[in-house]
Amino acid sequence: MTASFQICAKDTMPKLNKHSPFDIDTMALTVWAEARGELRMGQRAVAWVIRNRYENPGWWSRNRNDGIQDDTIAAVCRDPWQFSCWNKSDPQSKILHDPDTLKRNNVKTIRTLCESVLERGLADDVSKGADHYCTVKVIPKTKWAKGTPGYRNREPRFFLK
Repeated sequence: MTASFQICAKDTMPKLNKHSPFDIDTMALTVWAEARGELRMGQRAVAWVIRNRYENPGWWSRNRNDGIQDDTIAAVCRDPWQFSCWNKSDPQSKILHDPDTLKRNNVKTIRTLCESVLERGLADDVSKGADHYCTVKVIPKTKWAKGTPGYRNREPRFFLK
């Protein structure tokens, strides 16, 4: 069953329906792999990108026949070519599939951050509604990011679309 948010107004708190532990673990592992070297604000921004994609399902969460339930947080993160850390060619992919990774203190801390993002109202969205991001270093190598309007949040490495 897919969890959902019910929001009455932009600045109200969402009613958080229970997400599966697999979804929350996947979100935490994704933020950890993509942004563990960033300050907390950068990690929070990546978590918001995941939430924004989840709340606005699209092509990024609908890869049919991949064994992941569509339109879930897990699909948003793990569907092919969405977050590079899950790509089979990424060295981190093997680490993410190791159950012991979830036992790391820094992953547990990020899991708590992710739960907080899922419980917050939209007014707290540090990504300003972004559904994409990339580091400034790779923008020249990333076709979708070139010339795309965006901004840098306080974390200088992140470009949010």
